[in-house]
Amino acid sequence: MRRILILIIVTALILLGAASALARGAPDVQFVRIATGGTGGNFYRLGAGIASVWNDEIDGIVASTQSTDGSPHNAELLAGGEVEIAFMGADISRDAFHNTGRFADEEPGRYEVLNFMTYLYPNPQMFLVMEWAADDIRTMSDVVGKRVSKGAIGSLGEVYFLETMEVLGIDPGSVIQEHTVHGAAIDQVRNRQIDVVMWPDAAGSASHMEILETGWAEARSLDPEVRRHFTSGGWDINFEYTLPANTYRNQPNDVHTFAAPIVLLAHADLDEELVYQLTKAVHENQRALVAVADLLARFMTPETALNGMAVPLHPGAERFYREAGVLD
Repeated sequence: MRRILILIIVTALILLGAASALARGAPDVQFVRIATGGTGGNFYRLGAGIASVWNDEIDGIVASTQSTDGSPHNAELLAGGEVEIAFMGADISRDAFHNTGRFADEEPGRYEVLNFMTYLYPNPQMFLVMEWAADDIRTMSDVVGKRVSKGAIGSLGEVYFLETMEVLGIDPGSVIQEHTVHGAAIDQVRNRQIDVVMWPDAAGSASHMEILETGWAEARSLDPEVRRHFTSGGWDINFEYTLPANTYRNQPNDVHTFAAPIVLLAHADLDEELVYQLTKAVHENQRALVAVADLLARFMTPETALNGMAVPLHPGAERFYREAGVLD
């Protein structure tokens, strides 16, 4: 029910904002498509809030969200010019821009159009174990033969899962992989069709919250070697993260994990003046975004605006940050 209500609210915000923009009668409407994530996740929820702010504050644009499979998919959409703006994990943006990691075999230079706009929030990896599998799963190495929800195909969750298996020396084929996330994963938990949930989402995620509120899930800390791996080397843009006890109901203990900075990117060819206005509107209307997604937008401050910047700063965003005193 909570997820349905959120979807109704954010969809209404986008439609109202778009209608307002069109009603102002701008002769040349600029469409701004925002690649987010699954409809039950935080990318989509915060993206809807940002689209609403842009539609309300900037004349001549119609901003809308696009549901996607997450960060790697968004890199493809932005590089291909299918969207103007994209949510992305900073680690994925860096790999894409430099043609490393999962992007090593892609066309050289394809992702050089990815430009940084602003930092959004930390995105911790989660490891939730169901009570019917708890006796068998003491560490992450015990997932062999278990049913693991790892996120959609091509998602950041899948990237983390596959590399975690490599770190632990586990053949991914020995795990029953479920390509589910958010609503689909919640349904699997309620039907006792899943043993482990292993994909990232912001602290206070509605999806993780619903899973823990079933009373069947336990939030576990990640194995130390996994945390070390994902905060060093090619993953050094990530950081150790502690989810305080009682962040969620039925989470009595601190959870030690790692988090990726989630950032907002723009296509390099997007007009400098437009990106300036978009960046300015996001930061000057942070309170409105907090009202939509408090646990996410609270991190969007001038002091953190450049966190996670792993690709070139868009000139329009740079202009705003110089005016705001963030850059000298």
